Amino acid sequence: MITRLYLGRQPIIDREGRIVAYEILFRERIEGGARVKDSARATARVVEAILDLGVDRVTNHKLGFVNIGYDENLLKTLKILPCERIGFEVLESEEPTTDLLNLIREFKSMGYQISLDDFSYSKSYDEILKEVDYVKIDVVECNCMDKIAEIHEKVKSFGVKTIAEKVETYDMYSHCLSVGFDLFQGFFFQKPKVVEDRTIEPSYTTLMEIYRLVSQERSVKVIEECFKRHSELSLKLLQLINSAYYSLREPIKSIRHAILMLGYKNILRWVILLMYSLKGDSPQSDPLFEEASIRGFFMEELAKSLRAGEELKEKAFITGVLSLLDVLLETTMDRVVEGMALDTEIKGALTHRSGTLGELLSLVEAYEHGDHKTYEEISSRMGLAQEDLSRASAEAIKTYSDMIS
Repeated sequence: MITRLYLGRQPIIDREGRIVAYEILFRERIEGGARVKDSARATARVVEAILDLGVDRVTNHKLGFVNIGYDENLLKTLKILPCERIGFEVLESEEPTTDLLNLIREFKSMGYQISLDDFSYSKSYDEILKEVDYVKIDVVECNCMDKIAEIHEKVKSFGVKTIAEKVETYDMYSHCLSVGFDLFQGFFFQKPKVVEDRTIEPSYTTLMEIYRLVSQERSVKVIEECFKRHSELSLKLLQLINSAYYSLREPIKSIRHAILMLGYKNILRWVILLMYSLKGDSPQSDPLFEEASIRGFFMEELAKSLRAGEELKEKAFITGVLSLLDVLLETTMDRVVEGMALDTEIKGALTHRSGTLGELLSLVEAYEHGDHKTYEEISSRMGLAQEDLSRASAEAIKTYSDMIS
């Protein structure tokens, strides 16, 4: 299923007027704010969107703060995010408990920066203030310049950076400058800008299946087969590897390769995050996902007919699965593959139909569309007989049917 993604992004400005960070906000639509009934789901949707859209696209190569509340299971999944680009903003509704203090210390030890949102000082926060990096003070809520200065002075004594939040007028900004705030955020500078895109949303039952296999530490082969059975997850897996800043020594060549690079722990975190995002919904898959899966198996079978090596067969499957992503997301294929950690041969096949993989993709597309002249020309050029195409097509459908039955 394809759904719309909306993220609000409001800049955080330094004393020289430069954008140094963004607060990343949950949005339900292109206009207006968000009525957040479930903060855990809102956080999960924001993180899912960041991973799908790409960290740098969302943060513009700066630090992005994601709002979090205390939910132990969800918080474990957030470690999948790159600490050099993402920080966490603790919601004002969180009480200064020992659990919260330990959570902040854990994230800090991993390199994440932490901010306290909408802060109002009380002595019970002293231990937490020793650990965090930023404190936001709502200058509208304080409603008194002397009170703002008093809270600011107290907070600064802990060595944190202060952010004047909800700065709405020049006079308010000028006063906050004179008080000594380090950073500023509010409508005076910019209202939250909404980033919109489309995303792939797998079903809850599909995620449960992957979760069960990975948590039981089943073989990579079994998990790979599950991903191949659900092409929407294969696509999101490739997006994840690209956007989560994994150090790629070599391009991704297969689903197996992606699984091995991520490791079971990170896949579990990712799946749990997606489950939080759906919160029990069970959307039906788009029929194009079925077509993408079958096309992947079709190309894999044709690669076998060419007596190609294992690497080309795996690349053929990846190419087939990705070849419909531009249609699914209503965008161009150039944008789809831009920046993705894919083998150059796969990229060339998808964007220019170049190389052996490009020939195979053109052949499959012509066969699917009933363009006899084109697929006969290509198959003859590649040394494939009509029987090879018929067999490969039938085998692809059978393989897919067997896997989902």
